[in-house]
Amino acid sequence: IWDTAGQERFQSLGVAFYRGADCCVLVYDVNVLKSFDNLDNWHTEFLNQ
Repeated sequence: IWDTAGQERFQSLGVAFYRGADCCVLVYDVNVLKSFDNLDNWHTEFLNQ
């Protein structure tokens, strides 16, 4: 299990964590709408790896 930060500055690190993964659990902050809106981007990023 890898827990990565969701901020854009850490997005490039995701590639190293996603490679070879069979699944991904995406979570968001219910108090921050932008974190929910970004789920599609994170999902797409994972599928492209």
